[in-house]
Amino acid sequence: PLIFMADIIHGYETIFPVPIALASSFNPELVKKTSRISAMEASTAGIHVTFAPMADLVRDPRWGRVVESFGEDPYVNEVMVQASVEGFQTRDLKDERALASCVKHFAGYGASEAGRDYNTVDLSRIQLHNGYLNGYKKAIEAGAKMVMTSFNVIEGIPATVNRYLLREVLRDLYQFKGVTISDYDSLHQILNHGCAENDKEAAERGIIGGLDIEMASTCYIKHLKELVDEGVVDMKLVDEACLRVLDLKNDLGLFENPYRGANPSDANRLVMSEEHLDLSLKTAYESLILLENKDLL
Repeated sequence: PLIFMADIIHGYETIFPVPIALASSFNPELVKKTSRISAMEASTAGIHVTFAPMADLVRDPRWGRVVESFGEDPYVNEVMVQASVEGFQTRDLKDERALASCVKHFAGYGASEAGRDYNTVDLSRIQLHNGYLNGYKKAIEAGAKMVMTSFNVIEGIPATVNRYLLREVLRDLYQFKGVTISDYDSLHQILNHGCAENDKEAAERGIIGGLDIEMASTCYIKHLKELVDEGVVDMKLVDEACLRVLDLKNDLGLFENPYRGANPSDANRLVMSEEHLDLSLKTAYESLILLENKDLL
């Protein structure tokens, strides 16, 4: 069965305040409820995985994706991320109104130099572990089933093929058992970083680095079999990646029902229902920030 994935960031059709606004509510229970409703609505269309929450810590307002973040404070970030994962996944992922959560972007994406998207990230490991990794770690502790890699480099190596991040931190330190997935075309884009000469080398670096699924580009599908046949890549690495994907499909109940969740009558009943719209309005009120005019205007 196929897994259908989508960006359900701040609502499916019932739209809620963006994550940076949700953070200003300082109400994790509200974040959990908005994620729950987002999952309920999106699942009626047959979606199984959401690329959310974004756990990137952000301290440069110039960065174009601040809107998807929970802000600059590591503690607020991790509390909101945890609430979001719990709302999307619920206690039972086989519940057809649950979505598997894919936390992103691992790691340090919000520290892009000069606020330029895709730009270099240069952090000490102390900064990385004491602030920038907290949100992803909390998402994994909350049970997030997937982790998406980021476009940036860490210590000069693209995160998508970074063995320190994907194997030493994610697998060994955090004991993450789920699926890793590249961001859109990010495996192919390691060529732009000068980290691979061609797509074949990118495929080699990806599977050895710890990347399970390649999104959008075609390095794996074109070159992975060839690399195994040549003895460059151990077949065991491919088996491990495949098993993690199969485990996710099993967790979602897709082998029992490949069309899990898709239900037009449920969509008519749930999507943009009065109850959901009422919570959207309540959330908007709680996300407002009132400023006092001290003779400025």
